[in-house]
Amino acid sequence: MELGYAVFRRGDRFVETFYSDRWYNIFAVYGREDDVLKGWYCNVCRPAEIGEAAVRCDDLALDVWVTPAGETLVLDEDEFAALTLTPEERHHARHALDQLLRDAKSGRLPQ
Repeated sequence: MELGYAVFRRGDRFVETFYSDRWYNIFAVYGREDDVLKGWYCNVCRPAEIGEAAVRCDDLALDVWVTPAGETLVLDEDEFAALTLTPEERHHARHALDQLLRDAKSGRLPQ
């Protein structure tokens, strides 16, 4: 799947990190042929509900793609703007975006 900023292929490996105390989750994406890190796909979402059999997370449309070099691309801001959210939810989401951008810049995203 060609997305313009990355190419995902069947068999690529996604290592998912969910948080019950943060307004985002992170997918480290590795290539199927060489297992080399392609980048991180970060979703701004409500904190995850982690149960025994499943993880639930409400996506808030706002996403960030981070390259292995730390370059960032914020995605779907128009979809985020169209969501009906409380001012508090919007604040948490924007704060999560800022945190993801800081972590990307400083190289602190999970492998």
